[in-house]
Amino acid sequence: MALLAASAALLLAPACGRISSHFSGHTVTRKGTVSAVPPTGPVGTAFSLRAGGLEPGEAMTFEVDPPKGRPFIGPSHTAGTDGTVTAIYTAQSGDAPGSYKLKATGDHGTRASGTLVVVPGQAATTTTTTTRHR
Repeated sequence: MALLAASAALLLAPACGRISSHFSGHTVTRKGTVSAVPPTGPVGTAFSLRAGGLEPGEAMTFEVDPPKGRPFIGPSHTAGTDGTVTAIYTAQSGDAPGSYKLKATGDHGTRASGTLVVVPGQAATTTTTTTRHR
């Protein structure tokens, strides 16, 4: 009886995303790349995120997962003809120091992960003063 219930559950369950991706004509998983420049910085640092190995035109999102707290999932981006996407992530006040997991996820199955590190302190700011001469 238990075997019959388990079989029915499998038949009636929604299709697995991996299987539906396979039948959709997209590759189940493609290995991409993701990096942050600079790889380490204090709060206020503008990290340039770069994803590569995407298919041209593939929609993707960056996700930044702090060591504690809720992940940041950015807006959707579209890969250029070279299969890359760049975006800026700025570490905010209140972000805990530590290793943050980066994820790049494409809608055609491209996946990549990496890290960036937020260190204690505040990013240096530059102030420019302009004087008008008469």
